[in-house]
Order: sequence, then structure tokens, then C-alpha cells
Amino acid sequence: MTHQIYNSLGLFGVFLILVAYFLLQIEKIKSSGMAYALYNIIGSVLILVSLYDKPNIPAIIMELAWTAISIYSVIKILKR
Repeated sequence: MTHQIYNSLGLFGVFLILVAYFLLQIEKIKSSGMAYALYNIIGSVLILVSLYDKPNIPAIIMELAWTAISIYSVIKILKR
């Protein structure tokens, strides 16, 4: 993949996370809902993919944690 593709994937990931947060703030989705968790998983994974091109250890740690927490939320929702 070219640098531009990695960058585009990362930007789309950021967009998804920001959309999720905005929808949460305007009360269109709930923080305990599947949509919020999925937006965050997809967004953080795309950011991680973009970090493969230009690694940044603090950002990688942050996105791994973001992904893990969001996966935990999905598991919790599915168990209900």
C-alpha cells in the first residue's frame, strides 16, 4: 500500500470515531449501544493500519487500548 492509502485509512478511522462521539453527544446513539462500540472498533483499527506505515508507539498503544475496550463493550452487549 502507498503512503496515501495508509493516510486515507487513518483519516477515515478518525472520522468514524469523531462521528460516533458526535452522535453520542446529540443523543442519537447510546454509549452502551452496539453502534457506538462498532464505530470505535472500526475507527481504531483503521488508525492502527495507518500507523503501520509510520509507527508511533504512544499512538499504537492508545489505539490498541481503544480497540480492546470497544471489543469488551461488544462482548458485554452480546452477553445481554
